[in-house]
Amino acid sequence: MLVQRLRDAYVQLKQRGVILASNQVHYSLVYRNPEQNGVKRACDELGVSLIAYSPLGQGVLTGKYSATKLPSGARGKSYNEQFMTELEPLMTRMKEIGQLHGGKTPAQVSLNWLLAQGNVIPIPGAKSATQAQEFAGALGWSLSGSEVEELRSIAKNVKPVMGFPAELI
Repeated sequence: MLVQRLRDAYVQLKQRGVILASNQVHYSLVYRNPEQNGVKRACDELGVSLIAYSPLGQGVLTGKYSATKLPSGARGKSYNEQFMTELEPLMTRMKEIGQLHGGKTPAQVSLNWLLAQGNVIPIPGAKSATQAQEFAGALGWSLSGSEVEELRSIAKNVKPVMGFPAELI
């Protein structure tokens, strides 16, 4: 349904002389629905850039949280101890890969993974200049193809948190 809506919008806009440049969707290592539901593939076919919001999984892919240090508020209910325990192997591997690339942080590895998907523009939310500088560190280097696939494979063991109902329409 989402893919058909995207294709319909593309055609309708094209008929009016407008190019559909981007489609903003929830996309991260721990939420890969755009890959699974065909939206990513359709964007690639149509030349539409996929803008990934919540690319750091509301902070859980930064290394800030763990099974013993859960997010506060509503996020703590979604990203609970079980989720954070499932996430630990992925976080461990992202830290290891980051070290192989000169001390990159899990956030930088996660954002670089999205960039490696091609035609994806992650838009992480930065609350400070320090965070913005950290996120910029995802640029200027690349994960290897095997690292990209290894992270995808490990991430498959983490059940995605649903909570963005607009994507279910």
